[in-house]
Amino acid sequence: MSTVVIEMSCRWQGLKVRTLMLLVILSVVLLIRTNAQNPNWTPPTGSAFQFTANVIAVVELSDVPSNDVGDVIAFFDGNDIRGRGNDVQLTNGTVVHFITLYSNQAADTFSIKVYHAATNQVYEVQPIFLFRSQNVTGSVDEPTVIHIFPGNIAPLSLLPVMPRTQLDGYPFDEIDMNDYLIQPEGALVQWGYTPNPNLLVNFTGSVLQVSAVNGFTGQTQLVVSATNLNTFNAQSRGGSTDRSAIGAPAETTITFNVTPIYPAPLWEPAIPGQGIVTGSKFDSIPLHDFENQFTGPKITYDYIPIIEEAQPNEIKPSWQVTQSFGSTMSVVARLDYTPKYQFHSDDDLLVAMVNGEVRGVATRDSENGLYYLSVGGSPMIGDPVELKLYSSAMKRILSIDSAFFFEPYAIMGSDELPTVFEFAPIVPVVPYEPVTNGIYTMPVNILQAGFIGYASFTFFARDPVYPQYLFDQTNATFCIVTDSSELTIYYEDADGDGLGNPLSFTYNCTQPTGYVTNNEDCNDGEATASAFALVITENSGIANDGFVCPSTSVTIAVDQIASGYLWSTGQTTQSIDVNPGSTTIYSVTVTTGSACNDVLVDTIFVEGKIVKNSANAGFNSLRNVLECLSENDTISYDLPNVQGTTLTEALNFNKNVVIIGSLTLRPHIFIDFNAATNGMIIQTGKTLSLKDIDIEAIGLTSQSVISGSGTLEISGETHISNQ
Repeated sequence: MSTVVIEMSCRWQGLKVRTLMLLVILSVVLLIRTNAQNPNWTPPTGSAFQFTANVIAVVELSDVPSNDVGDVIAFFDGNDIRGRGNDVQLTNGTVVHFITLYSNQAADTFSIKVYHAATNQVYEVQPIFLFRSQNVTGSVDEPTVIHIFPGNIAPLSLLPVMPRTQLDGYPFDEIDMNDYLIQPEGALVQWGYTPNPNLLVNFTGSVLQVSAVNGFTGQTQLVVSATNLNTFNAQSRGGSTDRSAIGAPAETTITFNVTPIYPAPLWEPAIPGQGIVTGSKFDSIPLHDFENQFTGPKITYDYIPIIEEAQPNEIKPSWQVTQSFGSTMSVVARLDYTPKYQFHSDDDLLVAMVNGEVRGVATRDSENGLYYLSVGGSPMIGDPVELKLYSSAMKRILSIDSAFFFEPYAIMGSDELPTVFEFAPIVPVVPYEPVTNGIYTMPVNILQAGFIGYASFTFFARDPVYPQYLFDQTNATFCIVTDSSELTIYYEDADGDGLGNPLSFTYNCTQPTGYVTNNEDCNDGEATASAFALVITENSGIANDGFVCPSTSVTIAVDQIASGYLWSTGQTTQSIDVNPGSTTIYSVTVTTGSACNDVLVDTIFVEGKIVKNSANAGFNSLRNVLECLSENDTISYDLPNVQGTTLTEALNFNKNVVIIGSLTLRPHIFIDFNAATNGMIIQTGKTLSLKDIDIEAIGLTSQSVISGSGTLEISGETHISNQ
């Protein structure tokens, strides 16, 4: 067999003028050319056909042009000829074949045969040719190439395979390489590949199975090959035809991309569902408040209804039409239970009723899943039609009170656009497209105003890129009751300690996942810690909350609203303002709505005048003490516990200050010029007084340890050195 390469296509009327001239010359050539070995295919009678198309082609044997005027190309529909070529040899030696094709169909498929004069053989070409009325395939400048091969064995070839992308830890989708193989009919193919250290590869027949080795991410490639075993078998039998070139395997390179794993969406906490009294509405649900892990740019939200059997099961009714009617109305219906589920059992039974009387019965059509309902009635227009459905999957009867109004002889719906009847009483609404940052508030609609009962759903949060791998799901139930006493309050138990958060609750008919009936947890984020916290606000100038200068105004507040507060100061408000002159401990007893008490304690640290921290900065360091110091105050060291300070950045003296040490144990102030660009800087008009203090530099520097336009006063035994 052989292959044909078709280069589609231009219109016959677009041929150049010289093409038409060649056709005239062709008619003369045909009168004088004879070939005794020609199979004498007789051209079809054009007048017997309605449609025509044209092909301009050349012949190549094993990819070598055949420019023999004795070659003949013919097209067939089975055994019936549908076109025979006429050849013209151009001035450059190329033999071009002009074929008019005939058919009684505007679109058809033909096989191709080529008589090759040099080898005196007839070759069958593969694949088939697609006939399209009025098409012109090829041109004089670019004729289509019809390939033939010795022994009718065409070489294999592989089409490109699109790059594949998968998540680390998951196998790539299987690839059936037969879908990409161009081969002679009946060829026996052996599949192979070049090993890749980053991939685990296996062939099951023609199906390629690939997964990345553990830990590999990034891009890599796999070379896949197909070898025609028929070729080698023919060679081994001593065939006279030279097929060595034909036996070369076909190859294609497939790119595989492995994406590093990343966190999947997570419902945390679970969607609790809701319960309401008839006449009320369900609250819309901000889904982004419940999905709390995914970091991708978008999330796909989805759901499916949970289909459950009624308990106890309802018996399937024996609905029947018991009388004839003066007129009928035809309905083609699709029956939904939310847009996510269609009733699909052959045992389902649909009935149309008017005032309780059966007017029509239908079952599911097994071919297309639709229901063809003929509704009988009087010639009167406007009777409301009630639909009832017995669901075999749910073992219950569902109903729509006024599905439509009767109209004699009307046709509602069609096979292409059936009328959709929604039997779900409660339907959530989620977008079909992924939502940016996962931010979406989901309405929960009530479709049947008088419905009493419940509906349950499984909600999904999916990564749009890898939805089958990165997702989470949770169930939620929505119910409608006649009296609030039928509803129970459930409290969120986020920490799983069996105690519920009194500030987070829902009403429902059934217990939601992650919720309990008690409300005694004062901290639902951690089983043994408080759910409340203290927030401290101050503007002391030091960048440490809770570390302030003397008499700084500080606001201490409980971060959540509670039923009651009692502070150690005697105040009973949610927040208090204090001005501590020294380090002070403050406490508050918080009372929740369930009379659950929690005691919160915090300390406000007030900076003093004694250096107790040798670091460059921080509470009780020289820098922080100086920041809180008043004009003309004195700084001392907590000797012998703290015997100095190491400064790694400049220290500005913008107030009159005395630093005093001890004659027997002088504190050392080191300026580390490996980090600092300046030392101690005395601002204009200010005086720094040092008594029994040593100041030294660390590292080589040309900077002074003390600089500035202010005044330096030294007393006692004080050493100052740049070395």
